[in-house]
Amino acid sequence: MTPYFYIYALVTSGIVICFINDVPMRRVAQGMYFILILVALAAFAGMRSPGVDRDFHDYVFWFDLIQSGAAPLVAWIRDPAFALISYCVAGVGLSYSAVAFVYALLGLSATWAFVVATSLERWSTLFFYLLFCQYYIVLEMTEIRAAVAIPLMALSLYLACNGRKGRAVGTYFVALVFHFSVIVALPLLILILAGARFRSKTWMYSLIAIGALASVTMKRMIDLLSGLYRISEYLNGGAEQNDLRVISWYALAHLLTIAIPLLLLWKKLTLHERMATLACGVGLMLFLVFGWNTGLATRFLYLFDVFWLLILIVVLERLKASARVLYVLFLAIVGFALYCKSLQYVEPYSTMKSWDAMLTPVSQIFPG
Repeated sequence: MTPYFYIYALVTSGIVICFINDVPMRRVAQGMYFILILVALAAFAGMRSPGVDRDFHDYVFWFDLIQSGAAPLVAWIRDPAFALISYCVAGVGLSYSAVAFVYALLGLSATWAFVVATSLERWSTLFFYLLFCQYYIVLEMTEIRAAVAIPLMALSLYLACNGRKGRAVGTYFVALVFHFSVIVALPLLILILAGARFRSKTWMYSLIAIGALASVTMKRMIDLLSGLYRISEYLNGGAEQNDLRVISWYALAHLLTIAIPLLLLWKKLTLHERMATLACGVGLMLFLVFGWNTGLATRFLYLFDVFWLLILIVVLERLKASARVLYVLFLAIVGFALYCKSLQYVEPYSTMKSWDAMLTPVSQIFPG
């Protein structure tokens, strides 16, 4: 598993940039860092062999259908973005690995756009580090469509909070085109566009009542809908079936994180920060409501974890300078724990045969 820790070390190095006090120099360093990270992480994802992640063969099968011209209409409707990108890649004679590379580029770029938009400029590389630790292995290296959709969904909610309604709706629509699962965030977007400002803590406390009602009614409703095409695939826990016991501590971590802005900072939060706290609460509520289905519960958690990590940065931005170094160290440890946990979703890293000859010198320098 050594290669995974090479790229982890590369991303972690960006935390140091946060402590450069010269603003122009820090911004130049951030730009150079992102270019390096974008190329390195996208190449790492694109070069992986079929045995690394569990979704690779399914995507290759889908790609082959499109490449051969035998794909039924439903293969195009299911996720138009994947079908269109695959069609273009196949049209120039490239393999599925090029699709994986393009998706990694798009997902990482969308993530960086969200980071830059939502966090103070100083802490952007730290926020990106946390998002990388939580999502890169699970999304860019596995569920590639969600890797693009989730940060775009989060960015659309941020744009809506800032009154940029047209761009918010457009960004959200693009997110849906990449992965339909982000439809779960539609009620939040509608509330913001309708003028909700979430000034009262009642919004948060109401999640308890909503969760209690949903826990009684939702299981039967899901069972009735389980035969539908797009819902049935989310009801299959697959490799995550035994994950609920491991991830239960996650719920406590979310609850403690939500408690800080809710009990200590609520009146000082911006609209977007209040929305992020509410969205994190929605993710936790759905995780608990659907706890009977590990796959579904963890999918909901991943959809809204982008806001959980944002809250951690919100807390950092309000700490005194003397406490920030210790808190940054704490976040670095949290990120490392999240990254190590995510490695259970992949096998030891290897590359496609076409890349082996090119990487032989590297493997000799860094054995293992």
